[in-house]
Amino acid sequence: MRNHTRVGVVLATSLLAAAGLAAPASAAPRNAGPSCTQLSNGTLCVGIIDGGHTVNLVYGKTGGSPVTVKFGYRKGHTKHISNAYTVKKGDTKTYKFKKQNLGCSTIYGLLSVAGQGNFETPGLHNTGC
Repeated sequence: MRNHTRVGVVLATSLLAAAGLAAPASAAPRNAGPSCTQLSNGTLCVGIIDGGHTVNLVYGKTGGSPVTVKFGYRKGHTKHISNAYTVKKGDTKTYKFKKQNLGCSTIYGLLSVAGQGNFETPGLHNTGC
């Protein structure tokens, strides 16, 4: 296996594990996701865990200079945003929005990167309602 392919597989596996979504469906009922988007220097994933009450975001940075990011999610026209964090190449950062009232909605994971803009995952429907 080529080295860069192996890195991608390891990153994807670690993102799923960090998102809490790698367990078998029978062990984690009513979780949803992940929904991921590939960025130029990493991957952003969102999952809904804890029976549909926690939005879990995971960003794995695979290249480039250190960046300052804010995690977030969007439900309809409402956005929830975290404090700022610095992420460097090789880091996998997780942020959880706990005890959320998501209802039967679709949410979108957000990553705001200082000086570069905002990025969003594809929508993820809450199955925990």
